Amino acid sequence: MKNTLYILFSFFVVSLFFSCKKEKDVVIDIGYNYFPDQVGRFVVYDVDSTYYDDSNIDVITHTAPKYVYKFQIKEKIESIFNDNLNRPTIRLERYVKYYNSAIPYNQMTWTLRNVWTENKTKTTAEKVEENIRFVKLAFPVNSSQNWNGNAQNTNAALNYSYSSIDVPLTLGLLAFDSTLQVNQQDETTLIDKKLSIEKYARKAGLIYKQIIDVGSQPTGLTGQSLTDFLNLPVMQRVTIGNQYTMTVSYYGTE
Repeated sequence: MKNTLYILFSFFVVSLFFSCKKEKDVVIDIGYNYFPDQVGRFVVYDVDSTYYDDSNIDVITHTAPKYVYKFQIKEKIESIFNDNLNRPTIRLERYVKYYNSAIPYNQMTWTLRNVWTENKTKTTAEKVEENIRFVKLAFPVNSSQNWNGNAQNTNAALNYSYSSIDVPLTLGLLAFDSTLQVNQQDETTLIDKKLSIEKYARKAGLIYKQIIDVGSQPTGLTGQSLTDFLNLPVMQRVTIGNQYTMTVSYYGTE
């Protein structure tokens, strides 16, 4: 009888041990690898930038001519240092190659354009762009997250949120098995449109960015012509503003 009780007790203790160990081994996925911070990591983007010249509006169509600029941007994590708050801070060096129809990008050399910084904390991923700090991601990554992307600057508050998480996505020749999309701004009125989104992939970081900030001023229009003008989508009657798209071309480690 004593042996039986001893065996049962031993079995209970062993089962409890492995049960507790299994619980301790469970790792909660916060989503930190959507924002890599390894020194040497880089991403190269193809960039399309469109500028609308409001100083030369067509008197017939009442739209502005647009000018498209193409180039490549390379963002590289050059080093990690401690900032004035003693926080680990990423030095992000940004290089550029300007499009030339006669010379392919792979025959050009990179030129340093500027240096930005990034911080990854337990709850946020922040990026300083042209001396303005934005809260790019909120951790843990989940569909219930909503945050002010301008919480660390003096701009008007913008409500950021995740519209998709851990979904596969193909951009050009690159396939990613887990990506997310951050909706930063999406506002359309009769006379303007503002859209800003970013997409991130695990272990790669930012892979796509789109900004639309355009306006449509129906100067000099009256009567039915004004009605017809305003019935067109804003993007078909732009008179001022710009569009900007960054799409990952390739990435890796140097």
